[in-house]
Amino acid sequence: MPIAGRLANVLFLVAKMKPTIAIIGCGTVGTAMGKLLARAGHRVTGVATKSLNTAGRAAKIIGAEQFSDRPWEMSQGAQVVFVTTPDDVIESTCEAIVKHRGFDKNAVVIHCSGALSSAILSSARRCEAAVATLHPLQSFASVDEAEKLVPGSFCAIEGDKTALPVVRRLVRDVGGILMEITPEGKTLYHAAAVVASNYLVTLMHLALALNRAAGISPDVSCRALLPLIKGTLSNIDAKGIPAALTGPIARGDVDTVAAHLKAIAERVPEFLMIYKALGLHTVHLAREKGTLKSDTAEKLVTLFQRQKPGRHV
Repeated sequence: MPIAGRLANVLFLVAKMKPTIAIIGCGTVGTAMGKLLARAGHRVTGVATKSLNTAGRAAKIIGAEQFSDRPWEMSQGAQVVFVTTPDDVIESTCEAIVKHRGFDKNAVVIHCSGALSSAILSSARRCEAAVATLHPLQSFASVDEAEKLVPGSFCAIEGDKTALPVVRRLVRDVGGILMEITPEGKTLYHAAAVVASNYLVTLMHLALALNRAAGISPDVSCRALLPLIKGTLSNIDAKGIPAALTGPIARGDVDTVAAHLKAIAERVPEFLMIYKALGLHTVHLAREKGTLKSDTAEKLVTLFQRQKPGRHV
């Protein structure tokens, strides 16, 4: 049987059982994934990171059998190796392990970066290992929070065909919802996650800044806006986009939008450009929703593109 066929058979058998796990990189993601997999019945044979103290703490949290500051010592013998270092050292860490022959033949090597594809693990193939990515589409603020949030969240995977049965099994074991993507789509997928998560924080900061300029304290402002945000998210879930869109642009209230632009320009001009950019995109959504007439849409576009905002006449 060809080597590729034997590898596929071995990995299929690994996917049917609970493979042993090694975690290389003991930050929030690596520690959380190790803990979730251990809770699901996987044997975490070892963890490694640059600091022995950090590795020791992670091993205790996960229940790993051993820890080290030499990743190739922990990866040897593991059927699945997670390389959960910071993104900019995933490739070099993988290459260092390969240099020390630290991946077993037929092992599956996985990283959890949302932005990078499995291609950066390609050096592991020199050890006859297969490579893949598994990215939980969730915010990892702490190990405890990640442990609660990953189950029920979507997990994006891609990689070698022979590795995917194992990765699918791991997603099921941590309670995730499987989402398969292509390596080529990984960067845009991650950009979407940044917009939905990180930029939501940025938008909240913008809203708090506008309210502060209106004389409302940040504490009151935050408590007042959160129910509105939750209501909007609920509407998106129930109605979808663009049906969930409300507000002055969706209504075609040109005078209100003009007043917003004038007030922002006078009081907090540093936020005018982002407000205009968001407004222009919202015009397109309102047109798609069908609540905005063409002539009104043109007036709004003119307002958002005007260099010096003034009241619409």
